[in-house]
Amino acid sequence: MTGGASQVVVVTGATGATGRATCAALLAQGHRVVAVGRDESSLGALVDELAAGDASRVALLETRVCDLRDGDAVRALAGDVVRAFGRVDGLFHLVGGWAGTDRFTDSTDEQWRELSGNLVDTLRHTTIAFHDALLASGRGRVAIVSAAAAGTPTAGNAAYASAKAAAETWLRALADSFAAAEATPGSAAVTGVVKWIGSGRTATTPAALADWLVGLLDTDAAELNGRRVELWPTTA
Repeated sequence: MTGGASQVVVVTGATGATGRATCAALLAQGHRVVAVGRDESSLGALVDELAAGDASRVALLETRVCDLRDGDAVRALAGDVVRAFGRVDGLFHLVGGWAGTDRFTDSTDEQWRELSGNLVDTLRHTTIAFHDALLASGRGRVAIVSAAAAGTPTAGNAAYASAKAAAETWLRALADSFAAAEATPGSAAVTGVVKWIGSGRTATTPAALADWLVGLLDTDAAELNGRRVELWPTTA
């Protein structure tokens, strides 16, 4: 752990496969985790799952229910977390979503609203709300998981690829804000890129993503800030 100290990390999208793996990996390293999800019952199931692995580590875990598409709710969440822990050292934003169509012209307004809401608006709200606390930490880390499709869109995934590209652009802007605010780099925003999440020759597993995310806490900010890191297997 950085400096040998436990860090406070907010994990959004905590009840998804990558979120669950990341919470488990952070707890295994002794970090404090705030797991954020939209559904209380799903968060409860996450706590039960993690407790089954090691009940003692669940003492380091707290959960929060929040609709991250609601900017007011996210600002309230950030204030609550800062009051509860006194600081925020990491934000691993793992809210996902996917939709595709057979043809370019089949893309709908409803599909775009869903994807842009989940992939862009949630990121915009959380990074604005936690920005100052992450800077104040002196070692803040923000990470998202994007898709190779953002750089190679197809007719059938136009909405998804565009939303992912927008999320990457937003995170690069956050990286620029961090760089402008610190004479000596301490905070960093970084994007991990996958082809898809799962198992298989070209897939990145949730466990591999979790290991990469936790490793960011120990990596020098100057090596990370603004980077786009490809995380799929290179031997496929």
